[in-house]
Amino acid sequence: MFTFQNIYKAYKQCRKHKTNTINALQFEQNLLENLWDLTHALQQKTYKIDTSICFLTHSPKLREVFAADFRDRVVHHLVVGELEALYERKFIYDVYNNRKNKGTHSAVKRAKKYMLSQKEGYYLQLDIKGFFYNLDKHILFKTLLDDIEPSRLKDKSNLLWLLHKIIFHDPTKDYVFKGNKKNLDKLPDHKTLFKIPKTKGLPIGNLTSQFFANVYMSRFDHFVKRELKIKGYIRYVDDFVLFDPSKKKLEKCKEEIGLYLKEHLGLRLREDSRLRKSTQGLDFLGYIIRPHYILVRKRVVHNYKAKKAKYLDDYEKQKGNMSLVEIKQFLSVQASFASHCKHVPDRRDKCPWGANSFNLTHKVGRLDETNPFDYSRA
Repeated sequence: MFTFQNIYKAYKQCRKHKTNTINALQFEQNLLENLWDLTHALQQKTYKIDTSICFLTHSPKLREVFAADFRDRVVHHLVVGELEALYERKFIYDVYNNRKNKGTHSAVKRAKKYMLSQKEGYYLQLDIKGFFYNLDKHILFKTLLDDIEPSRLKDKSNLLWLLHKIIFHDPTKDYVFKGNKKNLDKLPDHKTLFKIPKTKGLPIGNLTSQFFANVYMSRFDHFVKRELKIKGYIRYVDDFVLFDPSKKKLEKCKEEIGLYLKEHLGLRLREDSRLRKSTQGLDFLGYIIRPHYILVRKRVVHNYKAKKAKYLDDYEKQKGNMSLVEIKQFLSVQASFASHCKHVPDRRDKCPWGANSFNLTHKVGRLDETNPFDYSRA
């Protein structure tokens, strides 16, 4: 497992997702030396997790993020690369986060398919309270141990050693905060790694945390499918939906799900669950899904318009002298919004603001041919 070839492969995977970040560029200044040092540290078990960067995001809500150093991200890709094949055989089909050929758009299309197959049916939408902050590290490691030991994976002892180091690492002991640290006080105690028990919680922002979330919930997914006998079921991280023709069955499922999560995983459901007819529409992953069509959620459009307005305002104030970083940030926002919209057909007859959102994606950021960074005509 801890070969230079494997470390280099993990680095290449990591580089795809972290192009030209400062940490990536610094690591690459002495690339071969850094890769050999990392290989040696893992082989000798002297590897130590480096300083994390802690910051707060404000959209759609205030959230704490711990971002690992680039070197540690390479290790995360190494771990996930080792485990992916094993768990792809264990995960049910309808889990859509952090998996190849899945994602939000596939989840939304699948939800529409389930709704269309039972037009007069119901859906039960649930999510878990403070999901990442309530994941029990001991339960997670025991789950991994139980799955890895009987498997055909090679170098199990090294893999388990590294998994233990990552899972039980406390990023609050070694971090650099970016932004106004006073804003941490605005976070509820149950939504920050600084105030929860050290045996719980995984840092939002790391590849391993996303992957471990699926490992942690995998037995629950099988419980819903096999024990509760729910054919129509979709999960994206901690947000999941059950589809069934019987309202009473879904009501019963909610009770059993609550008990299972509490007894087996130490988790609790949020109180704002939704049990509705499929024809009323499902608000899921930034879309409004109905049996016959899909719309972009209003909040997604409004957030994009606000970001666009801010960018154009900054452009005017700076008289066009925007930094390359600022330009790339807006291009990223624009590309993300366009991607979100392109999977939805234009339904002017159903929702005018939805149609406007499509026109907006074509109008915003129309580049001047003589100056590719001139947005003054947008």
